[in-house]
Amino acid sequence: MNFTYRNKNKPTNILSFPCNQFIKRNHKLLGDLVLCKKIIEKESLKYDKLLESHWAHITIHGTLHLLGYDHQNNQETDIMEKIENKIMLSLNYKQPHILKNY
Repeated sequence: MNFTYRNKNKPTNILSFPCNQFIKRNHKLLGDLVLCKKIIEKESLKYDKLLESHWAHITIHGTLHLLGYDHQNNQETDIMEKIENKIMLSLNYKQPHILKNY
């Protein structure tokens, strides 16, 4: 799917497909998230993260993409990582990123 939709020939943990439509009055459909269970589980082990916490983080990450956030450069990455940290902490998980100072 990553190759088909992003022209990247490697697997990924999540793909976000924005829709940005209203389906009913005051109900906005942001889009779809496709998560790869196998990759998320491997990453959890590789980075020594609790599986539940990593699932939460990746889901938040994909949802932020649906809301228009990206990480194509350092500034965008910093903004997105700060938001991810804030949301994760609000859900009583550890923050997934150590913020960088460039």
